[in-house]
Amino acid sequence: MNIFNREYCKILIVNIKTLMVVNPPIVSREDKLGIVFKKINEGGIGRIIVANEKIEGLLTTRDLLGLSLEYCGNVCTQGDLYKMSTINVADKMTNNPVTVYEDEDIFTAINTMVTRNFGSLPVVNINQKPVGIVTEREFLLVYKDLDEKFPVKAFMTTKVQTIYKEVRLEQAVKVMIKRGFRRLPVVDDDNKVIGIITAVNALKQLAKAVEKLDPDYFYGKPVKDIMTRNVYTIDEMMSINKAAMEMIVRRIGSLLILNNNNTVRGIVTERDLLIALHHILLLDRLKKLS
Repeated sequence: MNIFNREYCKILIVNIKTLMVVNPPIVSREDKLGIVFKKINEGGIGRIIVANEKIEGLLTTRDLLGLSLEYCGNVCTQGDLYKMSTINVADKMTNNPVTVYEDEDIFTAINTMVTRNFGSLPVVNINQKPVGIVTEREFLLVYKDLDEKFPVKAFMTTKVQTIYKEVRLEQAVKVMIKRGFRRLPVVDDDNKVIGIITAVNALKQLAKAVEKLDPDYFYGKPVKDIMTRNVYTIDEMMSINKAAMEMIVRRIGSLLILNNNNTVRGIVTERDLLIALHHILLLDRLKKLS
């Protein structure tokens, strides 16, 4: 058995409990969404588990941002925001979400997330009580135990949707929801990258707007006012292992690949690296079985 296979075998015996985020935010199905937005403001996490003794549902970033389109059009009033805050959690949550047991191996979770297009999985114990949550970011840690096999170029996305700096935040959210993106590079008049706007950035602004009943925190605000200005990049020929470590160190979900003139050439995200990890582990698993 070569070194890679030995490392792979060690990875297989790692269980979800070792990687999961413990004490995730939890609300009851009887709670109002105002409580959910308050928890987002306090903790900055975009996924909320719904449970009493057992898990009953999940509220994702996409679920919550969708409210901004459902309850407000081109303008939004304090009354609209108040209506959002009084919605029952049970009316907007995803019922009976797919979960993973805390003692399951990490490949089981990775396979579920990739094949079913999930960005996270609630973690439960044998009694179905939620004990944590695992997201794409936690799996980046696995790369430190793997040989450097592939360059960023092999898994990066080259057809990158950008957004102009003066576009309003609610319009950017429409693009994200319609196209299924979680982040958009922000460009200036010359199409040069000056920042990046993420779904989490947008959700934090919406949460502030709802909690303070002030539409100005979210509606009509240009993306340049809330974008992240520190844009981190990587060379396309660097290994995906180095990309994973950079994301962990910087606590970010993507790295841009830029042309010499600072325009976008590509992007590699946590999702891309999870898919790459699934590919690597699956190939080695098949080799081991053959």
